[in-house]
Amino acid sequence: MTIDDALRAYASGHSSAKETKERTGLDYAQVLDGLGRLNLRVPPPAFDGPDGDALRESADRFTAFLKQAR
Repeated sequence: MTIDDALRAYASGHSSAKETKERTGLDYAQVLDGLGRLNLRVPPPAFDGPDGDALRESADRFTAFLKQAR
Protein backbone atom coordinates (compact mmCIF):
# COMPACT_ATOMS: atom_id res chain seq x y z
CA MET A 1 0.00 0.00 0.00
CA THR A 2 1.41 3.39 -0.98
CA ILE A 3 1.19 6.50 1.17
CA ASP A 4 -1.44 7.92 -1.18
CA ASP A 5 -3.48 4.71 -0.88
CA ALA A 6 -3.31 4.93 2.93
CA LEU A 7 -4.40 8.59 2.81
CA ARG A 8 -7.32 7.73 0.51
CA ALA A 9 -8.37 4.91 2.88
CA TYR A 10 -8.30 7.37 5.79
CA ALA A 11 -10.25 10.04 3.90
CA SER A 12 -12.93 7.49 2.96
CA GLY A 13 -13.27 6.34 6.57
CA HIS A 14 -11.76 2.88 6.03
CA SER A 15 -8.90 3.46 8.48
CA SER A 16 -8.28 5.61 11.52
CA ALA A 17 -5.79 8.43 11.89
CA LYS A 18 -3.70 6.18 14.13
CA GLU A 19 -3.66 3.38 11.55
CA THR A 20 -2.78 5.86 8.81
CA LYS A 21 0.10 7.30 10.82
CA GLU A 22 1.41 3.79 11.55
CA ARG A 23 1.14 2.70 7.90
CA THR A 24 2.76 5.79 6.46
CA GLY A 25 5.22 6.85 9.16
CA LEU A 26 3.87 10.39 8.86
CA ASP A 27 2.91 12.61 11.76
CA TYR A 28 -0.60 14.08 11.80
CA ALA A 29 0.44 17.40 10.26
CA GLN A 30 2.02 15.49 7.37
CA VAL A 31 -1.14 13.40 7.01
CA LEU A 32 -3.19 16.61 6.74
CA ASP A 33 -0.73 17.99 4.19
CA GLY A 34 -0.99 14.79 2.16
CA LEU A 35 -4.78 14.93 2.22
CA GLY A 36 -4.64 18.50 0.93
CA ARG A 37 -2.18 17.52 -1.79
CA LEU A 38 -4.65 14.86 -2.96
CA ASN A 39 -7.58 17.28 -2.61
CA LEU A 40 -9.10 15.08 0.13
CA ARG A 41 -10.60 15.98 3.47
CA VAL A 42 -10.42 14.57 6.97
CA PRO A 43 -13.30 12.10 7.38
CA PRO A 44 -16.16 13.02 9.68
CA PRO A 45 -15.84 11.58 13.18
CA ALA A 46 -17.46 8.26 13.94
CA PHE A 47 -20.17 8.74 16.52
CA ASP A 48 -20.38 5.11 17.52
CA GLY A 49 -19.53 3.52 20.82
CA PRO A 50 -20.78 4.27 24.31
CA ASP A 51 -20.33 8.05 24.02
CA GLY A 52 -21.67 8.42 20.48
CA ASP A 53 -24.83 10.33 21.34
CA ALA A 54 -22.98 12.75 23.61
CA LEU A 55 -20.31 13.33 20.95
CA ARG A 56 -22.95 13.99 18.28
CA GLU A 57 -24.79 16.43 20.55
CA SER A 58 -21.57 18.26 21.38
CA ALA A 59 -20.61 18.49 17.72
CA ASP A 60 -24.06 19.84 16.84
CA ARG A 61 -23.82 22.52 19.53
CA PHE A 62 -20.34 23.50 18.39
CA THR A 63 -21.49 23.75 14.77
CA ALA A 64 -24.42 25.95 15.82
CA PHE A 65 -22.05 28.17 17.81
CA LEU A 66 -19.76 28.59 14.79
CA LYS A 67 -22.70 29.52 12.57
CA GLN A 68 -23.81 32.20 15.05
CA ALA A 69 -20.28 33.61 15.30
CA ARG A 70 -20.21 34.47 11.60
